[in-house]
Amino acid sequence: LYDSAPKAQMNDIVKIDSSLAAMQFMLVAKAHGYDTNPIGGFESDQIADAFDIDAERYVPVLIVAVGKAKNPAHDSYRLPTETVTKYV
Repeated sequence: LYDSAPKAQMNDIVKIDSSLAAMQFMLVAKAHGYDTNPIGGFESDQIADAFDIDAERYVPVLIVAVGKAKNPAHDSYRLPTETVTKYV
């Protein structure tokens, strides 16, 4: 499939697969006491030059910042599941 797939389809596959890998990386980092932040807004056309990678081979999808929080996060309120879901 990959050998005959058009570039647009391969970009979609790459974005899905790498996003799932990034999610797992972020969950593992959190389990080890690190905080992460996915960054999707960046100059993707400049990434290859900045990191000296092959722009024809690699597609930049996202950047993940990793570190330890200086201050605890603010509490957030989540609606109860029963309020936002309905099982039929």
